[in-house]
Amino acid sequence: MYLRKATNKKTGRTYLSIVHNYRDKTSKTTRSVIIKSLGYLDELEKEYDDPIGFFTNEAKRLEKQRLAENASLTFTIAKNELIPSNSVNRKNFGYAALSKIYHELKIDTFLRNRQRHSKEQYDANAIMKLLVFSRLLYPASKRKTHENRHIFFIALY
Repeated sequence: MYLRKATNKKTGRTYLSIVHNYRDKTSKTTRSVIIKSLGYLDELEKEYDDPIGFFTNEAKRLEKQRLAENASLTFTIAKNELIPSNSVNRKNFGYAALSKIYHELKIDTFLRNRQRHSKEQYDANAIMKLLVFSRLLYPASKRKTHENRHIFFIALY
């Protein structure tokens, strides 16, 4: 990220903005995204002693923050460390095909449209998805289905 200083040829005023450049993989060209529009330099000089220096440092700080967020994460696990037996670490993604069929049948649209005209506070679509996917993958009672709702990759309910 850097501080872009664009001067208007008609008025001669300089406009400041913080910009991020990146390479577009599809068109193989460089693109710019304005992260923050700051305003005209003459107006910013009223608020800041050195607006160019201040916002240049701000752009560097934002770039460091962006790099830190996108940095790879490494963690270590001790070989003799045990996983607690009552923890649920396994998530099921096997309902993806069922979810596609569910959405192709437009059951979610039907339930949302129907619930739109009622005063119910719960999400009928989320409950229906949980019941359908659980009953097909792990047949059990409604109570057991509710207890096992955390085994899915996304929170269905």
